Amino acid sequence: MSKKKYTKPDISREELEKALVKANQELWMANRRLEAEERTRAELFSNLSHDLRAPMAALFSAVELLKSGQEIGEKKYQDILKLMDRRLHTLQSILNDIFLLTLLESPSTKLETEPVEMGFFLEDYFYSCMADPKYHKRRLKLEVPDSFPYTAEIEAEKMIRVLDNLFTNALHYSGEGAEIALGAKFIEGEKEEGKIRIYVRDNGEGIHKEDAEHIFERSYRASRSRTPQNEGSGSGLGLAIAKGIVERHGGAIWCESEVGKGSCFTFSLTGKKF
Repeated sequence: MSKKKYTKPDISREELEKALVKANQELWMANRRLEAEERTRAELFSNLSHDLRAPMAALFSAVELLKSGQEIGEKKYQDILKLMDRRLHTLQSILNDIFLLTLLESPSTKLETEPVEMGFFLEDYFYSCMADPKYHKRRLKLEVPDSFPYTAEIEAEKMIRVLDNLFTNALHYSGEGAEIALGAKFIEGEKEEGKIRIYVRDNGEGIHKEDAEHIFERSYRASRSRTPQNEGSGSGLGLAIAKGIVERHGGAIWCESEVGKGSCFTFSLTGKKF
């Protein structure tokens, strides 16, 4: 019976030890990332549970009052119905935001994009805001060049959601008579493609630097950021959703702000001249 010939391994003991140390470091980092993601998810659900309880409690109270058989006048009856309607819209907004954020985080979700002429797209959005009564106490300004012959591959409905979230954010954090501007510019690339930069700027409260670094995080609490938590504000996920949509389009979003002077939210998309 022949003995099996021993062959010297291709890797030295020192190299093997280095490889093991590197593998252990990578495993440790992966565990840290998972722990951080789990903490973020737990905080997000805690925040959402808190936000859901308030409108649900108001609805239960309103229903109990209507079921009690107490004599209530027509005015109070109408006030109760209005309250219930507002709270139901708040719940609907929160649930819609959770559903959309879940879709954006799922690798199986595919965007239904098509080439869109961004100049016309932004103008249409701007004039729809001009016609919206909630913006009538603000000065809206369009800063998209008259000639803006660039297209981007987008899912228009979701990109409108990005603009809605940024405009609503600017509305809540600027007073009457404040200016909200929508603008765009094209940054030339090395080839025929470049970057379309779209921004929403306000001259409202502004954001502290320590908040600006976290405002796009899903679990960042509204009390420390610009996401409003007043009645009917929804889930507080508006900026996280905007970030998710932009990134699913292969773009990036960021904020520049100065306390007392206002904020400018900018996102970029790959575009080209048509």
